[in-house]
Amino acid sequence: STNNNSYHRQPAAAAAGTLSASALMVNVNVVGFVGLFVYMVLIGGHMVATIQALVSHPRLLFWLVCVGLGLSSAVFCYTRLIQASGSVVAVAVATLRKVATMVLSYLFFPKPISTIHVAAGTSVLCGILINT
Repeated sequence: STNNNSYHRQPAAAAAGTLSASALMVNVNVVGFVGLFVYMVLIGGHMVATIQALVSHPRLLFWLVCVGLGLSSAVFCYTRLIQASGSVVAVAVATLRKVATMVLSYLFFPKPISTIHVAAGTSVLCGILINT
C-alpha cells in the first residue's frame, strides 16, 4: 500500500536527525556557491567584471559580507525555530514578521491606506490566528 503522506516526508537524512541546522545551511550554501561560481566563470563570463567592481569599490565587499552574515543568521534562526517549535509556528512567525514590516513601512513612509489594505491585513491576521 502507498503512503498518502509521502509528499510531506522529510529527506531521509533530515528525518533520521543526522543533519543539524548548521550542517544543512552549510550544504545548501556550498551547492549555491559552486553553482554560481561555475555560472560566473564558464557560462556568464561575469567573474572579471565582478572582480573589477570589487577592486574599484572596496566597500562593496564589506557590504556583501554584511548581507551574507545577516541572511545566514536569519536562515539559521528560522531553522532553529522550526526545530524547536515546529513548522506551523515558524510559518506564523514568518508571516507576522512580514505583517510587522508592512505596518512599519506605513508608519515610517506614510502613504494612503485604503479599505482594501485594511481588509487584506485583517484577513491575513485572522488566518494566522485561526491556524495557530
